Amino acid sequence: MKPLKLMALFIVLLAAGCFGGGSSSVPTSPLPTPTLTPEPQPFRTRTTFVDGVLSVDVRYHDGRTHTLDTVRDRDASWGLYLPRPLQPNHSSREWLLAENHYDGRILLYTVVSWNAEDPSDYLAAGWWLVYPPGAPIRAFESATRGVFIDGPELDPANPPELPLSGTATYLGGAGGLYTYNYGREWGDLAGTSEHTEFAGTISLTADFAGRRITGCMGCAGAIETAPGRHLSPAVPWQGPDPAALPADYDLRFSASFDEKGAFEDTGITVNHPDREITQAAGTWRGQFSNVPDAGGHPRRVVGSTDVHFAEDDGSSGRFTGIFDALTPATLNPAAGKAD
Repeated sequence: MKPLKLMALFIVLLAAGCFGGGSSSVPTSPLPTPTLTPEPQPFRTRTTFVDGVLSVDVRYHDGRTHTLDTVRDRDASWGLYLPRPLQPNHSSREWLLAENHYDGRILLYTVVSWNAEDPSDYLAAGWWLVYPPGAPIRAFESATRGVFIDGPELDPANPPELPLSGTATYLGGAGGLYTYNYGREWGDLAGTSEHTEFAGTISLTADFAGRRITGCMGCAGAIETAPGRHLSPAVPWQGPDPAALPADYDLRFSASFDEKGAFEDTGITVNHPDREITQAAGTWRGQFSNVPDAGGHPRRVVGSTDVHFAEDDGSSGRFTGIFDALTPATLNPAAGKAD
């Protein structure tokens, strides 16, 4: 199977500390010893999709929620630039929602893929920024950030019935924010940092007897830059690439999952053919779908990850994003049934 292109469902969490003026260089402290502090990225929230209207609960850090929907809060909507949906009979659309509330502004980006024959079968993903009262929209650093992936098949109150044996493979997209801090071997760039949006293919294998899932981003195709594809206005549309491209990195994951198909772990390594990785640390978490594919396996795995790494010249980097991967029998149901 050819590597899949990133679909717009694979949106980044805009992680704290990663904003700047696009992908241009910005000063940092001169070559400190990197401290790797990955942050778990929660991706659960409540959404509904009824009669073509999506609503999303935005979570505040103090526990409150505020609901935006694609009718009342629509700022923009488009469908011309989305890739073809990966699943047969599915359609997709994306929205930018905004609200100027007494408690502060909210900016929310979302994309939804739904089954044309059963609109209750949908998956929504996106990110939000919650600004304090009085903060201008360009003051990204003042906003709290969130990411979400949600749909009926990911409902924790209705977990999947996992197979007791066998394995399943999953292939899909991962996307997010890539940041690179330049070390001493980068000449004039040393002591500066750049960031851009990235897109990559993620491949996963689930061992149901051992209750273990492993995988890799960057092994089934190079990680690409995608500036502004889903993160505009935080990352300018088609902005310049950083000097240190993410293309040759690969990120490998490993975790145990529980009886409800959920996992969270720090089992991550980072590799590069030309740069010596001296440290790597990360978190990744995810959930299996409660909808089976044609072979009886959960049809998809979704999740989020935050990966930090350091190199021998004092450089360091970070990949923060989310992923969605499907079984071959979901991508091509006819082939799954033939097996």
